[in-house]
Amino acid sequence: MKLFARHLIRWQWMVVVLLAGVTGVALSGMTRLRVDPSNERLFPRQGDDARVYQRFLTTFGSAEDILVAFHDPQQSLLAPAGLAAVRRLTQALAELPHVAMVHSLTHAPDMTQLRLTPFGIAVPRLIPDESLTPEQVQAIQGNTQVIGTLLASDLHTAGILVVPENVGTASTREAWLTAVRTVAAQHAGQGRQTYVAGTPLERSDVTHYIQQDQKRIIPLVFMVLLGVTYSIYRVKRFAMLSLSCVLLSLIWTMGSVGFVGIPLNVITSLLPAVITVVSVSVVIHLVNQFIDEVEAGASGAEAVENAVGHVGMACLLTSVTNAMGFFSLPVIQAPAIQEFGLFAGLGVLLAFVVTMTFAPLALLRIGRVPSTRWLHLKEGRLEALLGQLTTWVAAHRRAVFLGVVVLLGVMIPGIWQITEGTDIVRALKQDAPLRVSSEFIDQHLTGAHSLEFLVEVPGGDELTAPATTRQVLAFSHWLRTQPGVTAVFSPWEPLRGVPAELLADDDQLKVLATLLPLGFPLDAWLDTMGKTLRISARITSINSEHFLALADRARQQAAQMSLPLQVTGTNYLLAQMSRALVHNQVASLACAVVMILGTITIALRSWKMGVVAAIPNLLPTVMIFGLMGWLGIELSAATTMIASVALGLFVDDTIHLLYLYRQGKKAGRRTFDAIESSIHHAGRAVIFTSLILTLGFWAGLLGSFKPTIYFSFLMGLTMLFSVVTELLVTPAAVLTLEGKT
Repeated sequence: MKLFARHLIRWQWMVVVLLAGVTGVALSGMTRLRVDPSNERLFPRQGDDARVYQRFLTTFGSAEDILVAFHDPQQSLLAPAGLAAVRRLTQALAELPHVAMVHSLTHAPDMTQLRLTPFGIAVPRLIPDESLTPEQVQAIQGNTQVIGTLLASDLHTAGILVVPENVGTASTREAWLTAVRTVAAQHAGQGRQTYVAGTPLERSDVTHYIQQDQKRIIPLVFMVLLGVTYSIYRVKRFAMLSLSCVLLSLIWTMGSVGFVGIPLNVITSLLPAVITVVSVSVVIHLVNQFIDEVEAGASGAEAVENAVGHVGMACLLTSVTNAMGFFSLPVIQAPAIQEFGLFAGLGVLLAFVVTMTFAPLALLRIGRVPSTRWLHLKEGRLEALLGQLTTWVAAHRRAVFLGVVVLLGVMIPGIWQITEGTDIVRALKQDAPLRVSSEFIDQHLTGAHSLEFLVEVPGGDELTAPATTRQVLAFSHWLRTQPGVTAVFSPWEPLRGVPAELLADDDQLKVLATLLPLGFPLDAWLDTMGKTLRISARITSINSEHFLALADRARQQAAQMSLPLQVTGTNYLLAQMSRALVHNQVASLACAVVMILGTITIALRSWKMGVVAAIPNLLPTVMIFGLMGWLGIELSAATTMIASVALGLFVDDTIHLLYLYRQGKKAGRRTFDAIESSIHHAGRAVIFTSLILTLGFWAGLLGSFKPTIYFSFLMGLTMLFSVVTELLVTPAAVLTLEGKT
């Protein structure tokens, strides 16, 4: 690495031009960055579930309706004033562009009054133009096809379903969603409230929150980096150098993302903050070594060459192992997580390249800094503490290991308390408008989420056969009795309200099943070829474990009824992914452990060093999972990445300590003297980088998504814990395995 630094200085102007050129290209790549508000990249691309979901989308399209809840806490909506207000809101929504249909209480059919005529099916409206009589109100309250879907049981909340057309471009879609919300808000007032929820709004709000978080968190991380580095070194030039290296690393990484065309979503939106935080480690170690070289009497090019020569190889090894922690994430079968892992790993390697080319050249131009400026680093309490640390650890090794055992005893039981679950709406903050609306609809109407089923019968005519129709109705009836299910929809669901004598007669039921799709807009429930139908169960918010249990029960019930049914839908795939995260997490972590510790063993040419590295780095990992269990933090699409990412970060400090220790041993020092020297020289940088990483991650506490907040909180907390274990457990393990001599 010293030879590399010498050539770098020799060809410095060519390197500067190259750095400027690459940065310019990367900036053009950043202009191509886009945000993907959907959650589809959280789904696996392959497998039976993915194929069924794609068939569902192809046949029926995505169920991206919007549900508007109109609530009047003062009076019944079946009163004349209430019905008039619902009619006005329904009409206003129907007049919006790109609206295919609006389903509302005021123009719903009364299926209990259905009758067959020589001209087809005749169904009167549920709400006549005149005021309702008490008998009519009572009949509506007993109508199970209306209550819970278009009207709450207390009669104070009405549901209006808005079915959109293909709204084309993203800007047109955003304008349409804004118009729906605006119309709903305009009809609130006089004590009435409106709530709007649905998948299109989830996508829109996710996009907004991602952009908002980027604008808020990344500048804060830069401010933290600048403020902490200045307070540490008290030299503005060193602080600006660190900031410049981090900024270049971020530009190169995000430019690569833009050129490849990977969109930013709930997961990959973490990339800028993570890259900004983790890329600072190399420059801190380089600056600390540069200060040591200047303190030893070197100056200019000699100080730069010596600094790169001393820490360059260790920094390369830490960057490679850090990247391996990220590269282990593609084991998790979710495209968004795989993309995050690949580009985060690439970003770490790019940060090394940037720092080892730009920082040495910047240090040449930084000018001579009087040693009195960093006297506080050499004679402060921290240096005194590091000087005494190895002696204390050597005398209290048993206490250190006892503390490790106690920690494991406390944290390991918490691991078994971990639950899993990914829910975009519940990932928002408590007061987020979309979450407030979704939870209100969950409580008063059908719920904003659904579990979808496909029924495929060989031969299209069999779908309208009386036996099949009765099977679907029987399955729907069973489904409505399940906990959490608030409503069930299917092509034949309107038949629930028809007189029993019509359903009992095969000929009349055949006629109804044939004519009903012709008389009502059921394209979203029955395909044009007549071979597939869709059943949709509206559910309240339940965790993924209960959601999948419901899906399993439905599958078993359908098998008992000989109904050829497949489970699908966006929420089902999210729940399946959450379940798979638990198993993939183990594989990802195991992959990271083997890759990282194997690399350390090979690089340091000692299996003992691999063992030494494992002990202090697995402890923070256990702490992460233990805290998640005890604090009730779910294992979600974001938090599942913590362990592998953290392991890659934790091991950085271990590598620097062990690398210097091996150098000391090669120089003929005793074990105690070698580990003491490594802590004395690297301990300051270890503490500084851990402090910067902690505060940088904690900037994410201002994020809009709970998984992001949990990720930031746990990463910052465990970084603090890791520096303690690093400075205590690592020397204790070295002294135990290799002795003091």
